[in-house]
Amino acid sequence: MPQRKISSQDFALYFKELGAKIDIIVTKKVAPRAVDRNRIKRLIKEALQHLNSKNGLKIIVRRNIAGLKEQEVQSKIAQLLKFK
Repeated sequence: MPQRKISSQDFALYFKELGAKIDIIVTKKVAPRAVDRNRIKRLIKEALQHLNSKNGLKIIVRRNIAGLKEQEVQSKIAQLLKFK
């Protein structure tokens, strides 16, 4: 079964089977510092927790969003999940 993909300037979201683990991928090309990569992952995890997203997702980060606030990341992800 092909995975559904929704993308924006900041993220690419792939939908997996229900109940699957959520994968967050941040490459060194996007954020060279490990501190930034970990912050991005933490921001996305917190945003998904507030959105009550229990779907299996694979999120690939395309741009360094470490400087954004949690609400901004949450709104960006919520916009993408609307088009689900």
